[in-house]
Amino acid sequence: MYVAVTAAGIRLGDADDCTALDVRAAADVRPSLDEVLRRSRLGTWDGGAEAELHVAELRSRAAPGDVSPDWAQRWESMIAYAGRKGWLSDDGATVRAHIVDLPDCSGRPVPGLP
Repeated sequence: MYVAVTAAGIRLGDADDCTALDVRAAADVRPSLDEVLRRSRLGTWDGGAEAELHVAELRSRAAPGDVSPDWAQRWESMIAYAGRKGWLSDDGATVRAHIVDLPDCSGRPVPGLP
């Protein structure tokens, strides 16, 4: 699963994949990434290599997507794994996700992204 942030907007992609989580940010939105994440209520970014995503908001946006019947169980496993790795906040409200650069900032489809 990933959060894609481009000049065209913010969207959740590949919601059924509970084996990975990252934020894919186009170069032109990187300076305003924290503002975009906050405004969308998805999380925050302090300028480092990772963003803090709100678990409840992420789950609420992913669950109604095109997901398999066992998605909720796989989601819980992903969040539990994040907790064991130290990527979950103490209160379980946020999870860390790596920031990945998108090569195309035009808002056009990027190869490899649905």
